[in-house]
Amino acid sequence: MSIVVLAGLFLLLPYPKVYILRGSAGGVLYWNTNEAVLFMTGGSSGARMSPFRYTLEPVLESLRNVRSPDDERCSQVMVIRVTDKDVQRYETDLYHYASEPYCGFHYVLFEGQFYAVSGPSLWKWSGTSFERPTPEEYGAYPAGGGKTVSQHPWYFHSVDGWSMRELGSVGPQYQFKGRPVTETQLTLNGQPVSFVFSGETFPQMPISVDLLRSGQGPLTIWSFDGRPHRVSKAEYERVFPPSR
Repeated sequence: MSIVVLAGLFLLLPYPKVYILRGSAGGVLYWNTNEAVLFMTGGSSGARMSPFRYTLEPVLESLRNVRSPDDERCSQVMVIRVTDKDVQRYETDLYHYASEPYCGFHYVLFEGQFYAVSGPSLWKWSGTSFERPTPEEYGAYPAGGGKTVSQHPWYFHSVDGWSMRELGSVGPQYQFKGRPVTETQLTLNGQPVSFVFSGETFPQMPISVDLLRSGQGPLTIWSFDGRPHRVSKAEYERVFPPSR
């Protein structure tokens, strides 16, 4: 009996926490006959757990019993413009303004203008950065995003010359090197172009968007590795500073 009691006390001894970081990401693709525009987001989440829970984590995740995060934040918003000739990437600071910690932005096309929407807040894409709309633009923007959004939450086709796909949710899917792949084929200025979205956010694995052009090899235009990994307490607190 004493051995059992000692073993129980041993398990109750204070152990240093194990710190885990993981990520989630996604995006939406808009295109017309001349250009394609991708809005890509990435977020970070963290968990602080006991060494015992950390040991069991791979088994629990395989059973889809993923521990809820202790901390979350939006960490990346990138816009990528693709034509039949080039690729332009724009790092933005929009992630600073996420009203939800996991990048809860919706990207909407209204009257020929792209907007990022988060709750009641609105930002206009200028072509190189996100800006606050004018009072007139804000007043004209309808609640719910207008007819382009009401077509379908994940995709629509040929609305005012534009089409949209939420990457990874729509399109032919297959497996390549153990990763799910979704391909969207389109034509820009008469040239065939494909966007290949590969990876998955649950279970977390590396995610990428590759651009395929006729006669050229694949070009990775965006990537994100959300796989969970162990970090030091100091590194964890650089991502999620403790509240004062």
